[in-house]
Amino acid sequence: MEVGPINALHGFPEWYRDENGLRLQLNVDPNDPYSGITPADLPNPAQPVSFPDNFPGEAFYYAAEAEMETGTGERARLVLALEAAFVNEVPLRGEQIVFGRIRIRVEGLQPNAEYTVTHPYGVNTFTAEPDGDGLGEINFTEDIGGFNGGDFELALNSKVHPFLQWDPTVGPVAPVGYIGDPNVLHPVVGSVFIDRFGEPQNIFRIEGPGIGIGSPDRATTPGIDGDNCIETRNFALLGKISPISGVEVTRASYTQTDTSGGFIDVFAVSDVSPQEIEVTGIGMQPTILQGENGLYFGRIAYIGETPPPSIIIANITDNPPSIHEVVPVDFISATVKYHTDSETLSIEATTSDTIHPIVLSIANFGQGDIPLPSTGLFTMNLTSVPASVTIVSSAGGEVTIPVVVSGSGEGPIPVSADAGADQIVLFGTQVLLDGSNSTGIITSYNWTQLSGPEVNLINPNTSEASFTAPSITSTLVFQLTVEGEGGPSTDTVTVEVIESAAGPIANAGANQTVQQGTLVTLSGTAEGEVTSYRWEQISGPLVQLTNPDSPTATFTFPTQLGTLVFQLTVQGPGGTSTDRTEITTVADNLTVTRAEFRTGDTEWRISGTSDVPGAGVEITIFIGNTLSGMILAVVPVDALGDWAYRFEPSSVQPDATRAISIQSSSGGTLLAIPLNIRQ
Repeated sequence: MEVGPINALHGFPEWYRDENGLRLQLNVDPNDPYSGITPADLPNPAQPVSFPDNFPGEAFYYAAEAEMETGTGERARLVLALEAAFVNEVPLRGEQIVFGRIRIRVEGLQPNAEYTVTHPYGVNTFTAEPDGDGLGEINFTEDIGGFNGGDFELALNSKVHPFLQWDPTVGPVAPVGYIGDPNVLHPVVGSVFIDRFGEPQNIFRIEGPGIGIGSPDRATTPGIDGDNCIETRNFALLGKISPISGVEVTRASYTQTDTSGGFIDVFAVSDVSPQEIEVTGIGMQPTILQGENGLYFGRIAYIGETPPPSIIIANITDNPPSIHEVVPVDFISATVKYHTDSETLSIEATTSDTIHPIVLSIANFGQGDIPLPSTGLFTMNLTSVPASVTIVSSAGGEVTIPVVVSGSGEGPIPVSADAGADQIVLFGTQVLLDGSNSTGIITSYNWTQLSGPEVNLINPNTSEASFTAPSITSTLVFQLTVEGEGGPSTDTVTVEVIESAAGPIANAGANQTVQQGTLVTLSGTAEGEVTSYRWEQISGPLVQLTNPDSPTATFTFPTQLGTLVFQLTVQGPGGTSTDRTEITTVADNLTVTRAEFRTGDTEWRISGTSDVPGAGVEITIFIGNTLSGMILAVVPVDALGDWAYRFEPSSVQPDATRAISIQSSSGGTLLAIPLNIRQ
């Protein structure tokens, strides 16, 4: 399968073509009975289609659907589609996506029983999941494509090809220009798979215990037990054959070296079959691009002191011609180098326009753009360097250049001594000198006393030495020396010896009320001599404390209602003291941006926001005006605070209130939200 050039108006590919050469276009005409789009799918049904303000949230290059009835009277549905949509369901430029979909939904089955589904693009085996009402169901969707805007070629990885068509041996024939009529069920052809009976899989078949008993779609294929199989060869088929190849301009750059004129280099893509791509513009002779294999190029002269303000690239093979208008920009040639020894970034850049006063700049570098000198040569000192540099021109050109790096490599991390925090101790106590936080590849430790009454150091050649404090008020200073890579390194620690000290008094700070998911600061203080602080959590959902051994610690409050209790312990020469503080949260604020039920395909579309984003937050949707109604769904809140529920076909209908209510796992609620009921 192949993808065509991008349509200049709506930003989706002009077409997708399967391996049989069948090319289908995106059909967004609400007045076309074969498009699957109605005026109700537009924001303003009374106005014509326009992008992005009056454009459907979803449309199709191709769709094939089949339905059957199980022996229990429930629906079995198959959806095969190549769908165009948007990242957030709202038409926005840059958020266009295309994906291939296979969806299989079957209700009224035996729970935990195995069922095999045969369709034009493969065979799937499922175990029916219990539905809570004593029956089983299959609810399978496979969407393959790009879902971040663009990346239209990723839809080529889906299984939805080659495209099916109406079986030409069975009347009526498909409407001219279409692969079928989605409003009429009809047998199809096109599957490349062969079933176990040697027939192409142009069929929707489900095999499993008892599914055919009492079903109007009970299988009639010879060799199949109809009690355990249902099948249909009739599909609702949608797809408009593309009569045009289209054209997409990938580059249009000009070169001007004197005031009489210059050249424009035009690069374009279209269909692989030969196309006539014409370029026109002010000061230019109409010119046909040369090309093969879908790639087209031409260097076209223009006359004048400046290049044309815009040029028209038209595929005149198409009827009507496909048109793409672009503004020619200058072409930037550049090299970017970085030398690690001098820590120097060097840039050399030139523009293809040597006549006009063009300014080249490094884009978004540090705090903003950095203009280059008129010579195009630029150097600056940097301790670190980006992987690439983007250079922009005042004439519209832009280029991103990878940085070429040369010079010496980085050395290993040097050793660094850490003799620990200063201490206050009492007469006669055992004192520990702790150098275990020293870093680097250390080969030896050495503790020495620099000042104060002399003491007897125990284990002075290890990371932890100790001594007995003298019985005299004094100040002792010790030095730690570590040897190793990049060493030696030294650090000192001071030990103050006192006769007595009052016990410290801890203060964990006032209780707080905070929003869920926010950073909380625990600010502790203490009276008296203090040598250490320690925060620990006493109750509530477990959190990760940052800097728990300092007066000020932080943590992120979980995304749920509750109260967390923390204890601050302070220690000093005179003893230990503790104090506690409570941190309580508030419920999240909720909105509902869409509440809709479509009766035609029994589809729910509900979406909204929470001011507590992601990380386990869930929204429960209830049918009716209160939280005592039936639960329709439980959906997660994403990292941006958005949530959405979209499901069809649904066996759940709105009740007489024509409303829903929602409750968040973070405590927020909204009641009696009106539903928009539409066809």
